[in-house]
Amino acid sequence: MTKITREKILNSCFEAICEGGFINLRTDKEIKRLRITKGAFYHYFPGKLDLGYAVIDEIILPKYTERWATLEEKTRGVSAALNEIIQGIKTSNTDLSVKRGDVLANLMVEMSNEDETFRLKLEEVLEAQVKIIQRAILNGKAAGEMRPQIDARSMAYSLIGQLQGCYAVAKTRNSKDVFTLMLNALQRQLREVLFVSAGSEPAGGTAFQHMTA
Repeated sequence: MTKITREKILNSCFEAICEGGFINLRTDKEIKRLRITKGAFYHYFPGKLDLGYAVIDEIILPKYTERWATLEEKTRGVSAALNEIIQGIKTSNTDLSVKRGDVLANLMVEMSNEDETFRLKLEEVLEAQVKIIQRAILNGKAAGEMRPQIDARSMAYSLIGQLQGCYAVAKTRNSKDVFTLMLNALQRQLREVLFVSAGSEPAGGTAFQHMTA
């Protein structure tokens, strides 16, 4: 039961962070909503920052690394796998996700200058994603699918940054259509900048040839 209670606290507070950010998170409100005692809450998380660190380590880090999991250990068909991931992000977008924006990007803006440990943990989430994408691009280059002059690490950072930008602009415009248009543009850019040619894509990689405008 203690493990279940801790997980309920983490999940509830993560949802509240997605809704209104970390600074606006009210632990007393979550305690009341979960119908637990303050003692139970503070037994697991002595302070609000401790709670935030746990949310990053146990929910946000796994969530964002899982997003790119299909790229890991892939030596062929990287282009198709990458396109499938971006397509999944695009099609799973909802009114609520537009309203909230990207929780990682939101926290990076909100907390990076507020607490150094928080910043380092957010950096760890960013770095974990970059490393997965970087390895995939290197594998794509080795397989002859991607342009040899591309710097894998820079491209990985660029991809993450552009995704976060798509969320930020769509949030400001409060528009799923804007998010979709920007993801379409990102897919086209990847095809034009990163990949050698449509003809050189591996089996299954032709998805980049049929993206919507």
